[in-house]
Amino acid sequence: MITNTYSMIDAVKKMYPVVRFIKNRYFPDGKSYFSEKALIETKKQGRKVAPFVIPQVNGITLESEGYRAYEVEAPYIAPKMPITAQDLAQKAFGEDPNSNRSPADRENEVEAEHLDDLRNSVMRRQELMCAEILTKGETVMKHFSSADDAAKDQNYKRTVLRFYDGEFKNKYQFTADFNTMTAAQRITEFYKMASILRKRGVHATDLVMTSDVSMLLMTDKDFLEFYNKRMVETGSINQKEIPEGVTYNGDININGVVCSMFTYDEAYEDLDGQSKPIFPVGTLMFLHPGMGRTAYAQVSFLKGEHFESYADAIVPRIYADEKNNVLEVQAFSRPVPYPLDWDGWLTANINDPVVSQAVADNSVDTDEPQTPGAVLKTEEEIRALKTKASVISYATSIGCSGLTTDEKLEDLQDAVIAYQNKIYGD
Repeated sequence: MITNTYSMIDAVKKMYPVVRFIKNRYFPDGKSYFSEKALIETKKQGRKVAPFVIPQVNGITLESEGYRAYEVEAPYIAPKMPITAQDLAQKAFGEDPNSNRSPADRENEVEAEHLDDLRNSVMRRQELMCAEILTKGETVMKHFSSADDAAKDQNYKRTVLRFYDGEFKNKYQFTADFNTMTAAQRITEFYKMASILRKRGVHATDLVMTSDVSMLLMTDKDFLEFYNKRMVETGSINQKEIPEGVTYNGDININGVVCSMFTYDEAYEDLDGQSKPIFPVGTLMFLHPGMGRTAYAQVSFLKGEHFESYADAIVPRIYADEKNNVLEVQAFSRPVPYPLDWDGWLTANINDPVVSQAVADNSVDTDEPQTPGAVLKTEEEIRALKTKASVISYATSIGCSGLTTDEKLEDLQDAVIAYQNKIYGD
């Protein structure tokens, strides 16, 4: 049995990786802090900012050059698996029935298998957090105290890591049904999305889509023909699976904007036992590598008579409970994924309802004007609104759209206050 934590950290790093295309390509590992909190820095339209909380604590504010930084307490991901004497007495899957291996012989093998399972589950959670930030501008974390509560989705502490003020402005909406568009119309929509990012100072290089979107394009003869024009550098369709389990579809040249196309179709098993896709069906996104980072806070636990701290992406631990005659294999991670630029990507869903041009323009407008005649409330008055409907109604009156009753009341209030400070503040 290996119990040295640093040795196990090195072993975990050498294990075969699960699919983490989104995490590794767009939110690669950044700094690790020997602290319960992580310091993150992002920008929005040229202004460095550091938002939100998981949960928010007292911040460090530096006024020069508009720079603000907040320490945020990182979330805890801490799955574990027990090993009992009975587990070790049973023969392993595929083991010769006449094998004379003892429980002690099987111990290291079972520990390694459990550690790999836990590592995989932690990595999938990190991948899911990054995916939620891309499609929603935030990731909602529910901290449970027991496996039973997690399975029943009850008795949890809810915290949110959010990267927008009031409205998520990275969600592109279509004014016509993408599913019935011609190839030329679809390519035009791609160009519009890339152009919006270019005006924001962002050069998108990747078009990432779910398999249904990819199939729609790759079975469109006109779309394929467009990329088969001789003597015209419009791109190339060259489908192949890359090592991380993602399909590379080739390069697309959209009126001078060249993007690599990727099909991503991974799923995960949620805490309720149901299999769910990482991205909603119909998702497509314009991204670029290294657009974000993932910071990590320290993990501390008791070893002997003293606490020891480790700052790494995944910290494994094997704990011996002699009183209950059980070993526990544990894996800890405290990730904080974040985009470097709040406005640095666009996402869309081809199955969303079609909207008017005005609504579509507003959905990606990062420089909104004030609503004429808006009657503003103070922060205390907004906090005094006791129903979600009343908060959303007030938000609409000042030009803040996109809020839904799916959010908690206090989160809606926070969003409206942030939007009001941004649009109407001095």
